[in-house]
Amino acid sequence: MPKIYYGVKKYFLQILVVSLLLGIAWALFLLRQPTFSKEKETKIPNQANVSQLEGDLSVESINSDYFPMRNWMIDEPEISAKSAIVIDLKPEQQKNNTLYQKNPNQKLPIASLTKIMTAVVAIEKLNLDGVIKVSKNSVFTDGDNGGLIIEEELSLKDLLYIMLVESSNDAAMAIASDNQQIQYTEFIVLMNNKAKELGLRNTQFEDASGLSEEDQSTAVEIANLIKYALSLPLLSEILKTQKATISSLDNKFIHNLINTNKLLGKIPIILGGKTGFTTEAGGCMLTFSNINNNYLITVILGSNNREDDTEKLINWAQTAWIWK
Repeated sequence: MPKIYYGVKKYFLQILVVSLLLGIAWALFLLRQPTFSKEKETKIPNQANVSQLEGDLSVESINSDYFPMRNWMIDEPEISAKSAIVIDLKPEQQKNNTLYQKNPNQKLPIASLTKIMTAVVAIEKLNLDGVIKVSKNSVFTDGDNGGLIIEEELSLKDLLYIMLVESSNDAAMAIASDNQQIQYTEFIVLMNNKAKELGLRNTQFEDASGLSEEDQSTAVEIANLIKYALSLPLLSEILKTQKATISSLDNKFIHNLINTNKLLGKIPIILGGKTGFTTEAGGCMLTFSNINNNYLITVILGSNNREDDTEKLINWAQTAWIWK
């Protein structure tokens, strides 16, 4: 046969051999690779009803970072307050999780919630063991809670209890104006400076008691203020006090205090809080509670019934959210 035929035949045989060798090499390579199997992926939504979790997944097995988890079977409550917020605060993580909000950035009068900042400035700037003689001007401040007597002498610490437990306007004025260390106008400046330091841009103070309608803030900023206040041990302790007995330094006058927070002692998880009311502000209230080692902070502004609104929000937070 022609030489060209044998040449072509030889050429195709070479190609065939090379192809077979390459095929064998590729097969051997694949056999040496590990076998992969795609595992079933379980997605855990941050806000979901536990009833939606299937298979072997249980509440105990879910990372705590996913809690609290929203139970969408339960609707949000109807409240009368103009503004409100509920925040889950994990102190060890300094992590906030907003559970509920209604006009949280609306600037409104805050009434006696002002006294939280009065206490912060007093604790940080004044001598807690210092003696304060209550002036006539302080006793004549609107409101008679606390029952202060003209010229009676009390420690600053005791006045803080009277101011916060019974929401005494007289005690707030005595702390800010009768302390012999800082003049009243300077004290108010310090309150506003502290608000700026804490990043409370929509918060302002006109007096130490909250009587002025110019004492204003927002629900979200009051929540941030109380978070800071809870870092001060004495302030945290006072806000948790349901009843106390305070005596003047000469023991002539005794003040039996009962907290204006009617929910303290009524709802077991509530640790403490502060109330406020003026005609302009309406009912105001903040509480902090403990749910599974989490702080639940509620703030109510401009309410027709501050206790009812707060109780609704706390009960809702316990049932509409699943806690670990």
